[in-house]
Amino acid sequence: MKARAGLALMTSSLAAVGTLALATPAHASLTTHCVGTAGAVTVPGDLYVPAGEACALEGTTVTGNVVVAEGADLLIEDGTFDGSVTVEGNGFFEAVGTSISGDVSTTDAYGVDLTSSQLGGSVVLTGEANAKYPTYGFVFDSTVAGIDSTAAELLVESSSIEGSVTSEASLYADLVDSVVNGDLSVTGAELGSVFCAGEVYGDAVFDGNADVVQLGGTGPVLNCEGTSFWGGNVTVSGTTGDVVVAENIIRGDLAGEGNDTTPVVSNNRVRGTVSGQFAAQDPAVERKVMPLRVSLDRTAELENRSEERRTEAEEAAIAAGPANL
Repeated sequence: MKARAGLALMTSSLAAVGTLALATPAHASLTTHCVGTAGAVTVPGDLYVPAGEACALEGTTVTGNVVVAEGADLLIEDGTFDGSVTVEGNGFFEAVGTSISGDVSTTDAYGVDLTSSQLGGSVVLTGEANAKYPTYGFVFDSTVAGIDSTAAELLVESSSIEGSVTSEASLYADLVDSVVNGDLSVTGAELGSVFCAGEVYGDAVFDGNADVVQLGGTGPVLNCEGTSFWGGNVTVSGTTGDVVVAENIIRGDLAGEGNDTTPVVSNNRVRGTVSGQFAAQDPAVERKVMPLRVSLDRTAELENRSEERRTEAEEAAIAAGPANL
């Protein structure tokens, strides 16, 4: 369970928050620059966090769109954003208990962390291929319209995705205790994908992934407790690593070819057709339990990265004082 601390904004300066300074002429679309801290005020237009600066908000409403510039940080707790959020190179965005009407999009950002939040749009992660520290999206206890991840790290826990989830050429794409109401597609993931104790109501495709694809059960990445439900077809193909499919209810077909190792398959109920490498299972293989190589420290690793950046952002925002009061 992901424990969240509140933003460190409980300073005496917060009680004096008024309106933020406008950065453009009155006749132009209103854009407010935020450097420092602010509380329960309404920003009548767009919000902009300048490059390299930090903005920490609590209970704030923004009626327009939000941009977090290169190397900047934006923390928001118990807020409302009526538009979209764009996070630029090495920028960081964290929302706790916040409603966002539009998309949250990144381009080579440090990362996005959504906790107990509602997103009317999608999470769109675009990272840099072969980056030492890829862009990450951590969605916890939240509801979002959809997820599209490219060359990033994606971890979804205890959340609901109203549409589809697509991950392409990402480091990994893991979904734990979550519901996907559309399709799920994970292709070209360097560290593969884990799906544990969740539900997918569309079709699911895992293709061309490396390391491991684990759909339930005890496998190389996680000891998954609980059954997963798949409302459509499930296809696992072209995996250059281990494949585990266990403790699943699949209403459609289970299929897959071209996996480098024989899939470990056990305790599944498949109502459709079982074909490909999954149809030729030897009973001894079905009973095989793969040794646990690593625990799901991807969660701890992302929590640590968020905590490190959050702490720096809070300190910088508080040091900057009230935002243009």
